[in-house]
Amino acid sequence: MRDFRDAKAMAHALRNGLKAKAVEATHRQAHDPRFKEVLSCSFCGKTQHEVKELIAGPSVFVCDECVGLCNDIIDDNEFSRLLEADEESGDRSYPAALAYLRGKSTDQLTRYVEGRKKGAERWRLDLQQITRMLAMRDDEVLPETDVLATPRFAFLKNMTKEGLLARQHKLERGLKRYEDAQPIVATVIGERGRIA
Repeated sequence: MRDFRDAKAMAHALRNGLKAKAVEATHRQAHDPRFKEVLSCSFCGKTQHEVKELIAGPSVFVCDECVGLCNDIIDDNEFSRLLEADEESGDRSYPAALAYLRGKSTDQLTRYVEGRKKGAERWRLDLQQITRMLAMRDDEVLPETDVLATPRFAFLKNMTKEGLLARQHKLERGLKRYEDAQPIVATVIGERGRIA
């Protein structure tokens, strides 16, 4: 999707692709009550009635929410790459990252901040649990009500000490990158007259 810079070009390409594959349902038919089959997103499983748009592809459908999530992931990865490049060059004023963020809308920046805050909370909780796992004795048994016994953290029990340390370092780097990014995003939002 990175090659499609505007929605019109994407719509034309999708229409041409549908014609080439002879797909019977288009995105308009997905919302047409006369179309008998209930269609759903191939990624999240939501039906055409639960989303704003359902885009048809060759034997698959994707909803507007999944497209938005994918765009957010691509944007986040691009921003992280630019931030890393600025750090490697030694320029702590982050010119490339700032230029990239200035091209985003205030709503996009606000969504970015909110998403990153939730991510940072998850990383901090993960780090706490990894620290606990590293401090535990090998023969220690967890009570069923312990957070480490939940499915979210159960996989940690099977990790080696080296694996836990590697995961801990990865989470610490991600958390540091988030903390480094927040002032940069706040700067751009502040330039627009809003408080982050």
